[in-house]
Amino acid sequence: MGRSSFRPGRQLPGFLLLLAALIAVGGCRKDKPEQEIQQVEKQSAPETEAQLARLAGDLLSLQEQIRENPTAVELRTQLLTLATDAEKGVLRAVGFGRIPENPDNRPAVQQNAERAAFLDGCRWLAYLRAWSRDVNQPNFGSIQGELPAARTIYQHKAVDQVVTMVETEVK
Repeated sequence: MGRSSFRPGRQLPGFLLLLAALIAVGGCRKDKPEQEIQQVEKQSAPETEAQLARLAGDLLSLQEQIRENPTAVELRTQLLTLATDAEKGVLRAVGFGRIPENPDNRPAVQQNAERAAFLDGCRWLAYLRAWSRDVNQPNFGSIQGELPAARTIYQHKAVDQVVTMVETEVK
């Protein structure tokens, strides 16, 4: 058997120099940049589907309350607070599309319900933008204008309905 070149107590100058350099470089790091990196990672971490589903339910609940009471400024304020993600600079809203029982052409009806849910969400975004400028105007059901550009960030499909959460930039 061959002899091992490593013997306890024997110094390995190259290895020790490398180890000392790594320790020295590692010891010179500032803690603050590392904390900033961790904070950025937390901010940019995507929301989970469960978080989005919970938010969609909360938004939908407030939107339904506003439908029932279209002049309620307090409900608009609550919705604005919940719908605004200031860190990301976006507004979020939920749209709803219904699917009739036993449709003849399920794929086409499903697609139409998805489109209706998206457009309904965009309509709510238009209200949110208006209410962010003046929470008193317009009353729900009386907005006119163009729908904002939006993207779908969450969608739940069931046999009889589609719920879609959309977001747009705060302007």
